[in-house]
Amino acid sequence: MKPKITTERHYKITLTGGSTYYGRTTQSGNKRYDQHLSTVRLDTHVNKHIQEVYDKYGYDDWVHEWLSTETGDKQHHDKIEYGYVQADPKALNIDTGKYSLLGRGEYEKVQYQHMLDNMSPEELEEYRRKKRES
Repeated sequence: MKPKITTERHYKITLTGGSTYYGRTTQSGNKRYDQHLSTVRLDTHVNKHIQEVYDKYGYDDWVHEWLSTETGDKQHHDKIEYGYVQADPKALNIDTGKYSLLGRGEYEKVQYQHMLDNMSPEELEEYRRKKRES
């Protein structure tokens, strides 16, 4: 099967304090950036570090910029994003950029650990209790 070829725009969001987030989208305009703003306002952003920056400082100082437009398959786009994240010590990418080149099994282990890391002590205890009972 031939890999799906897409054209994606890669972007960077510089947050208050200088931390950065790298992403990519096939959406037109600033829809993806607007989604980031919407989820932090709703306290539901999947990246807890971005949510913490918003909770502490708001988003008035955030800067959104387009870095490149690339055409290629998923692996091509993963490599581009990975390169941006690896080159920036202030990157807050926790799921995609730093792990995009991992195999599926390795990535699932990272995802599982990320889930545990984002739980409160109470949630973690409840999760472990349910796991013991099942």
